[in-house]
Amino acid sequence: MRKTEKGMSPFWDYLGMVEKELGDGKAVLELPLKGELLQRRGSAHGGVLATLIDAAVGSAIRSTLSEDQAAATVDLDVSYLKPGKGTYLVAKGSLVHKSRSIAFGTAEIFDETGQMVVYGKATYKLLGT
Repeated sequence: MRKTEKGMSPFWDYLGMVEKELGDGKAVLELPLKGELLQRRGSAHGGVLATLIDAAVGSAIRSTLSEDQAAATVDLDVSYLKPGKGTYLVAKGSLVHKSRSIAFGTAEIFDETGQMVVYGKATYKLLGT
């Protein structure tokens, strides 16, 4: 499975989200914290953080799928530990378990100082052959 590149996902392009690493059930994504993604107190909006958790776990799972397979989120759990501030955030996603029809993974989001700001987990329905 190849990395998500510019032009493949209009939503990712809008956010500025980039897959830095992808493979073997692991993914590293980076998100610049531009003004449109901040809430009124200057930190990343909770919905943006949830999106980043979903994308990191989804990418980690996708890295183990064949080209004719896909995965759809069926459950997302996000724990906000502290405000996401700075110029960028890094999300690290990992596949925890995969069967024929379902996959489960976790992700952590770190600010530019290396502090964890969000922890999340997600379950995906596997689609295709």
